[in-house]
Amino acid sequence: MQKINQAETYLFDLDDTLYCPSLGILKQVESRMHHFIANALSLPLPEATVLSNLYYKQYGGTVKGLVKHHDISRDDFIHYCHDVDMTALTIQPNMINQINQLSGRKIIYTNSPKHYATKVLTKLALIDSFDAIFSLEDANYELKPHNASYQQLCDTHAINNHKTVFFDDQLRNLKPAKALGMTTVWLSGSEQVVTDLNYTADYEANNLAQFFNLLQTS
Repeated sequence: MQKINQAETYLFDLDDTLYCPSLGILKQVESRMHHFIANALSLPLPEATVLSNLYYKQYGGTVKGLVKHHDISRDDFIHYCHDVDMTALTIQPNMINQINQLSGRKIIYTNSPKHYATKVLTKLALIDSFDAIFSLEDANYELKPHNASYQQLCDTHAINNHKTVFFDDQLRNLKPAKALGMTTVWLSGSEQVVTDLNYTADYEANNLAQFFNLLQTS
């Protein structure tokens, strides 16, 4: 795992990457999305769920499809959907130590808004472990896995792709990163948005803790 240890930059996705998917934080966000759409567009909840999933797959995030096709207030949608109960998030001292021991700079790269990412990191006691948060707003509302999001990230933080490691739970977000020359780590414990993607990450582990254990024994 030489590339991991010698990286200049470590990019971490947020949801279902820094914490276990079974905690259900992201499921809460998704549920609030579906209810918002049902109310805003006067749709039955099952139809709102289908529409939300369609836009998520097409645009990388439901919000972009809603703004483009339905003139929904972006800010209203984002704030409603991310107003979730985070009491299930707990501090993991070993995880904090492992992240802090990485030699390069550490950046959160998320499709979520900054206020939400900040709250999650604070609950996990990881807010001081990262040098920056690159959020939905920083990407000008372009979303992973679309190329414009990665380009904005790289330009903003002067990233050397060939000396960067990217951790994400979604394979479809890792594929463009790999094409840019980044080393990719797939945390495979969460449900995949796109399941038939013909791509293999450089490294795979069920979760971040398991990956760090592998790193220690390599």
